[in-house]
Amino acid sequence: MTAVLPIETPVAEAVEECSASAVATFVGEQVFEVLCGRKALHLVREHVSGQVAGLLLATRLHAAQGPDYQLRSVHACPVTEFTVEACMVLGSHDRVRALVLRVEQDNGQWVCTLLSLV
Repeated sequence: MTAVLPIETPVAEAVEECSASAVATFVGEQVFEVLCGRKALHLVREHVSGQVAGLLLATRLHAAQGPDYQLRSVHACPVTEFTVEACMVLGSHDRVRALVLRVEQDNGQWVCTLLSLV
C-alpha cells in the first residue's frame, strides 16, 4: 500500500502524521519527475541535497527520447525517526528500473540525501 501526501500539504508540518511510505513517495515523486525531465530541478531544490542535485543534472531517463516511465510502486522503511530509506520501482512497457533513495529530515524539511538509479 502506498500513501500519498497532497501536494499542498507541507511535509514539515505533516511529519508526525506521515508514514515512511508517505515521506518517500512525496520526495521520491519529485525526484522522479526531475529524472524524467517533466519538472525542473529548481522546483524541487528544497527537497534534494547538493550531491543529489548534481546527480539529477547529470542523469536523465530520457523520457522524450524513449519510453515513458511511470511510477509502479514505493517500498519504504524508517531507519530512525528522522531517516527513511526507500526503493521506487519505475517502469515502461519494456523496461523496469529501481530508484533507491535515502530521505533525511533537515531543519523540519525532508531532503533526499542519497540517490541511486539501478
